[in-house]
Amino acid sequence: MHIPWTDRQVPATDEIFLDHVGWMLPDIDIAAKAFERMGFPLTPLAIHKDRHPETGEPVLVGSANRLAVLPLGYLEFLTPVEGVDTVVSQHMRGAIARHVGVHLIAFTVPDAERYAETLVERGFELHPTVHLRRLVDGETGAEVEAAFTVIRAKLGSIPEGRLQALTHLTPEHVWQNRLLPKENGLLGLAETVFAVENPEESAARFERFTGKTPIDADGETVIPLDRGRLRFLTPDAARALVGGPVPAAPSAVSVGLVSADLEKTRAFLKGAGVPVTDGKDRLAIAPDEACGVHLMIYPQTACGSPAL
Repeated sequence: MHIPWTDRQVPATDEIFLDHVGWMLPDIDIAAKAFERMGFPLTPLAIHKDRHPETGEPVLVGSANRLAVLPLGYLEFLTPVEGVDTVVSQHMRGAIARHVGVHLIAFTVPDAERYAETLVERGFELHPTVHLRRLVDGETGAEVEAAFTVIRAKLGSIPEGRLQALTHLTPEHVWQNRLLPKENGLLGLAETVFAVENPEESAARFERFTGKTPIDADGETVIPLDRGRLRFLTPDAARALVGGPVPAAPSAVSVGLVSADLEKTRAFLKGAGVPVTDGKDRLAIAPDEACGVHLMIYPQTACGSPAL
């Protein structure tokens, strides 16, 4: 089963990529310790702000994050901001109460505002478009503003988690060379696996959001994107895939990464003391090491045409 892939960081016209997945955690330090041990230099804590539509003044969104940036895509670790009560922070606290793990799936598109119109035509109720801004240290050390246009399906309307699409306005400030992992061999974000009671029904929801048609791949329901893929399994099939327990359905149970050099990745992780399970065609890291989800790491040779 090949993973659809491209070496381009941002999509071209009409493409949609799996951009990042987001953990929701009560304490980001938990993720920092776990993923720094895996070889990721996490970004500093950033408080999310929007711009007031009339005054232009910054407005707290209710969330804060740190990122583990990959050459292609990234991992996001989110926590509610103490003392801030917004729709976003309320949704995050509810998600954390269900289980700590991945609750956000984000896709990148060339023009988020135009894509919002498409999603409304497809029947989605959306929150107002967010013009997300945050100050970060640039490649040279000078402070710069990272900018994104983000659209979100109404929080709570998608059983499998929070769905959003975004356009990177300043990708050079996200994928800085100094932030990329140098020693673990990891190349990019490849997939998200969901445990759901009805894979066809869940995939139909994601088909409407992504515009991509589900296919049957070795008995699984899969949505190939222009980069990355989504897999929808029954709880029993999900447990069989990961070889262990999974959160109650519907839930994201596994995140797939691609390694440019699987032997290098294996050696680094084992040298860092990260427990790794060797599979036939992948490495696996258990949820107690990866903050609530299974991590599956594939060789770059797994990337190819979405035709299966």
